[in-house]
Amino acid sequence: MASPIKPIRGKRGFSLIELIMVLALLGIMAGVVAPATGRFLDKLNFRKQTAALVAATRYARLMAVGKGVPVAMRFDDQSKSLSFSGAVEGKKEVDLPQGAAFELRPETLVFYPDGLATPGRMVSRSGRCSQEFRIDPLTGIPVRQ
Repeated sequence: MASPIKPIRGKRGFSLIELIMVLALLGIMAGVVAPATGRFLDKLNFRKQTAALVAATRYARLMAVGKGVPVAMRFDDQSKSLSFSGAVEGKKEVDLPQGAAFELRPETLVFYPDGLATPGRMVSRSGRCSQEFRIDPLTGIPVRQ
């Protein structure tokens, strides 16, 4: 025998006021979260850009040590590219966002086959973010300041 289905008594669903309140809270939360997300993405892009520049520096050092010939690295502000000469010849485009800046001091860094390098600094800036690296002359490795 089938049991009889009892009807559910009482309120079902949400009232219009409850739905409006939930939508208002979601709107307020979205207004607070959106700017923070934008800042997070800006910092993430800055870190990516800085990591690429450090990787290019390590690449120049590695090529000098590996091939036994010095490698000179320069940054061309006009074309936004790093150029390498010596054991490795070529250019590497640097993806700098609008308003970002990169600077090498001195203008040319030289990495030698024995792991040494000319002492120098790399400075990367984008908006309120700034990062400076010192090129250790004894190891040729960029060290964060």
